[in-house]
Amino acid sequence: MTSSDQRPVLIVAPTEDVHARAVAAVLDRDFAVPAVIWDRATLPRDTAIDFRVGAAGSTAQLHTDAGDFPLDDFRSVWWRRALGFEIDPAVSDPRVRRYCATECDAFVKGVTRSLAVPFVNDPFAEIVASRKPFQLVTASRLGIPIPETLVTNNPAAVTDFWQAHHGDCIYKPLNAPDWTLPETRVLTQDDLTHLVKLRHAPMIVQEKIEKGVDVRVNIFGSQVFACEFDSALPEAQLDWRLDLTAQWRAHDLPTALGDRLVDLLRVLGLHYGCIDLRRQPDGEYRFFEVNPSGQFLFAEIDTGQPLLNALATLLVAQEAAAFEHHPEPSVRV
Repeated sequence: MTSSDQRPVLIVAPTEDVHARAVAAVLDRDFAVPAVIWDRATLPRDTAIDFRVGAAGSTAQLHTDAGDFPLDDFRSVWWRRALGFEIDPAVSDPRVRRYCATECDAFVKGVTRSLAVPFVNDPFAEIVASRKPFQLVTASRLGIPIPETLVTNNPAAVTDFWQAHHGDCIYKPLNAPDWTLPETRVLTQDDLTHLVKLRHAPMIVQEKIEKGVDVRVNIFGSQVFACEFDSALPEAQLDWRLDLTAQWRAHDLPTALGDRLVDLLRVLGLHYGCIDLRRQPDGEYRFFEVNPSGQFLFAEIDTGQPLLNALATLLVAQEAAAFEHHPEPSVRV
């Protein structure tokens, strides 16, 4: 497949990001569309942006080592992974460094919001959609089954929840720290003696969902691809990421559930997302979470599902309708 529109796609990601490079290669090979990978972390030290606005309108120019690019001339943007900002070591005062990073963040967010270019995904929508309580409430309202859940920093509430579920509970953080993998764990009676630590940060507590198969659903626009994984490793019974030998296979997801998951992404303001489910032994599904910028190459490698092509198709606007009448998230940043 080729495209008559030769405007490039901008991919916001570290230059060594494997997903970014793979999508850029597919865009070039299958669509004859160039891609520019820009690492946001290079701002302000090694790249610059000029934003001009007046009575005649606005323009935004990106200056990088690879060249200069009018931001409004990109056909679309894949907001893959935007890292922090590189402040020059010459700025040594920690307060000034924090101020510089804050200024860069405000600048980029303002420019990003002003562009008349389709984003996959809109970074503002991603911020809202990444909030676990909002995900769970939205999924439940759409009729997608979820685990009974408590999010709190109140030790007494955790104890009451644990007792109400006869001690059959798990716990996990709202967000993963950037220095470690915080796996899902069983909430034991011994853990209850340490709940005073909740004063430092809240956590998610859920009823433990009986193990059947773990299901990963990758959605690009209206295209839905599901795969499953069933690990025999005890440590992976709660969190499949702990089995590094995982072999995924295609999963036959019920059409009605797939449609609801597409609706979920649309309500969250997303065009692309990776959703984790668990199908219980009785065939019922439970929704765990959606990652707005999740990994999916492992699924394509194991299953052969054309996930890279599906994302590239979205970025070259072959699914142009996916960008039309897109609802804003109901909660603003």
